[in-house]
Formats: sequence, C-alpha cells, structure tokens
Amino acid sequence: MHLTTQEIPVQNLEIGMYVSRLDVPWVQTPFPIQGFYITKQDELDLLAHYCNKVFVDRFLSKVDVSAKLLVTSAKGDQAGEQIDPKKARLMSEKARFKPRVQEYPITTKLKKEVKFASQMFEQVTTQMAVAYRNMEQHGFVNINEFRSASNSMVKSIVNNPNALAWLCRISSNNETLHQQAVRSAVWGIIFARHLGLSKVDLRDIGTALLLAPIGKSKLPKELLFSQHSESERQEYQEHVSLTLEETQKMFSSSHQVNYILSAYCERNDGSGYPRQLVGNRIPFLARIASIAEYYESIINPYGQQEALTPVEAISHLYSERGQLFQIELVEQFIQAVGIYPTGSLVKLTNNSIGVIVEQPEKSRLRPRVAIIRDGLNNSLEKPQVVNLAKDPTDEFGLPLQIDKSLKSTSMDINGDDLHERLFGGSGWFSFLRA
Repeated sequence: MHLTTQEIPVQNLEIGMYVSRLDVPWVQTPFPIQGFYITKQDELDLLAHYCNKVFVDRFLSKVDVSAKLLVTSAKGDQAGEQIDPKKARLMSEKARFKPRVQEYPITTKLKKEVKFASQMFEQVTTQMAVAYRNMEQHGFVNINEFRSASNSMVKSIVNNPNALAWLCRISSNNETLHQQAVRSAVWGIIFARHLGLSKVDLRDIGTALLLAPIGKSKLPKELLFSQHSESERQEYQEHVSLTLEETQKMFSSSHQVNYILSAYCERNDGSGYPRQLVGNRIPFLARIASIAEYYESIINPYGQQEALTPVEAISHLYSERGQLFQIELVEQFIQAVGIYPTGSLVKLTNNSIGVIVEQPEKSRLRPRVAIIRDGLNNSLEKPQVVNLAKDPTDEFGLPLQIDKSLKSTSMDINGDDLHERLFGGSGWFSFLRA
C-alpha cells in the first residue's frame, strides 16, 4: 500500500476525500478507474452501496483523513455494549433464503405494460378503498378481494416491474392507509420477483401487505401520526394483533398470509414487535415484506412527515443493514428496486431536470431519463429522452450523468399530466413502442 494511502470504512468517508482504491473491482461500479474526489452526498451513498471500505489518499485529499481512521459508528458501539453474545450471533447469521424456483425475464415492453397496469392500478386502489371503508363501517373484510388485487399486481410485475414502479412514484398521495398499502405491496412483489420466489409467494406477500394496515384503521387517528409516550407506542403496536383478529375470521384466509402479518414488524436486532424476534427467527417472507413496507413508509410517509428521496431511502436502508434488517436482504432489495426507481425525479449534471422512465436490470445506475426541464428550469415542450447507458454528453461535451435524486414534492410537476404525456396516445417516446 502506498505510504499516503489509508483504509477507511465507508461510513467514515467525507466530501473532499480522494478515493484511490475500492474493496471491489472498479469495473463492477460506476466510478472512474483512475480514482476520484468525493464531491457530493450521492457519491457517498453509492460508495456505501458498493463497498464496505475504501482506500483514501491522504496527500491528495482536501480534508483531514487521519481524524477518520479510528472513528466508529456510535450506534454500533452502543449496540455492541447492549447485545448479549447469543443475540449478536443471531443478528449476524447469514440470511437463509428460500430457493430460487423461477426466473422472470421481462416479457412486455414498458409502454404496453403501463397501459395495462394503469387501469389495473386504479382499479386495485379503488377496490382497496372500498374494502377499507367496509372494515371501518361494518367490521368485515373479504380476503378474496385482497388476493384478487394481489394476483393482478403479480401478473403485471412478472411481465415488467417498471410499469407499477412508475405508477407508485407518480401516485404519492398519502391521505389514506390503503394507498400506502397498495404501494408497499408493489415493492414487496418486485422484491420477491427479484429473488425468484414462486408466484404463490409473490401473491401472498402482496396480499399480506395490502391487509397490513387493517388494524391501523381501528386505532385512534392521532396514533398514526406520532406516538410520544411509551403507552402510545404500545397502543400503536396493537395494530398487528388487530389485523390478525380480522384475517383469522376470514373463511379462506391463508396460513402463510397470517404468518407474514404476524412478523412483518419484527426487526433483525430484536427491536421490532410484537415478539421481538431476532435474525433468521423472523419468517423469510415476513422479512421481505418488512423491508418493502419500511421503504414505502420513508419515501411516502403517512401524514406530514418529511419524505426521503429514493437515494436517501436506499442510503438509510444500507446504514441499517445488520441492525434493523439482514445484510444480504438489504443488498438484494437495492438490486431489486434500484437506487433510482422508475418514476423518480432527478437532477442531471447539466442542471436539467428529468424523470426516470426505464431502469434496465443490468444497468440500474444508468437508466433512461426523460428531460422535462432544461438547465435554466424552462419546461420543455417536447422532452428529450436520453439513455445514460450510452454515455451521452451535454452541450459542452462533458459526460451527462445523474447528479442527485429529488423529492417528488420539490417541483411543481403534475404526475397525472406527466403520465398522460409520456404514455397516453402516441406519446413522445419511440423507444417505448409496444
């Protein structure tokens, strides 16, 4: 190792450091092989996604590197003091995966699938609104409605997961629980598809996540927004048992669905509820559902909480690997949904604003982007579609790349109008021909 090069954990990196070497091959990452300065938060997020540690050149870095050599995560130290050896072993166990039983290649062009998925997504959302209203008014839900809705989503996601991912990102209304439930189910099915699980498992994960907020609908509304005291937190956590009370009444309720519902709020480090299960003691399908539901809750939080961008959410999930969620499952989820899910709003390096319209499975960091505003923030009458995988350049000949992810609320862009202009009628995009 060069005398001025120091090994540093990714969580200790700072803007201004010069990265000269990674702990993985350069070609497996989007970074320049010759080394680079860390200039923005998104680069820190990407380094955390690809690496556990990197090698920083102290001489070339613009900040003090030595101060970061021995700094460790306060959360990790605290956890180490509190976790007994048995619990630590359970937390560090490698995630036991269900065997991959099926490969799901994309079989439908995005534009064609979006046409089908748009109608289905609206129908499912309406169907869930009626089901939740029946629960509140009559204390009864029909499991067949939820299973049917999940089956419809499974069919679309198996064909092309980008379509429903797009609809989830442009439909971020959080006024009711059922809207968040539908989007959570989409992320859960996309995750399960990526893992190659059976269509029955995909359906049951979707069904469970659609049903999950049923118990919350029976709680006082104020508990859904905040739980300040210990008694309020305990009352809120009762939503799991309240949901199970309803699902166990259903004539054809699936045992596997109930199994997922009983444990999707558990966490890898035992901090979840209702049974404080640890690591692999949490049922596998419940661990899938828990990550999907958690991801949705931080990119589209219920109520007035601040939403995270997809990049921020992925970075947050990655920081919790080994704590709230098992390491391997977090890494697989990131591969399943990508750092920039279809429908995400992004700023490019030339200051233009675009929306991700397609995310190739083998090139998730370089998706297809529809530029809808130029570098001066002028709306484009006819948006420009760029394929970042083809290494485009800007007007100055510089590489055109994603600079950062934007919150969906940061721009006055109407999601319905954008959807209609992109996918309605003849549309703008010849590459999306059905």
